[in-house]
Amino acid sequence: MADPSLGDEGTRGGLTIADRVIDKIASHTASSVAGVVDSGSALGKVVGRRLPRATSEVRGQHARIHVEVAVQWPLALSEIAAQVRSTVSQAVTDLAGLHVPAVDVTVARVDRATPTVTRRAE
Repeated sequence: MADPSLGDEGTRGGLTIADRVIDKIASHTASSVAGVVDSGSALGKVVGRRLPRATSEVRGQHARIHVEVAVQWPLALSEIAAQVRSTVSQAVTDLAGLHVPAVDVTVARVDRATPTVTRRAE
């Protein structure tokens, strides 16, 4: 139950969520989708060229998001993109309370899976 001394809920103030916060939510969420790989060098991370990355445009309670991802070869690109779209939309809605009418996904790179190297003790 709300504390009556705080006043009416509508008069307590507002909340502004910066676009870059939505960008972070989207890129972190995209990286959690199976088949999306983190791609780029340490330098790429510094200059913002690491994948996945996201940009957003927030207008009122609506966010339009663009996500660029690298996908593991030889997975179906359209299926991974659909999963990224759905997962990012749901995460932004759940975490930021914004309506997401569109998530545009660009598969900017396809990377081969790196084989796991197993060393044997001799």
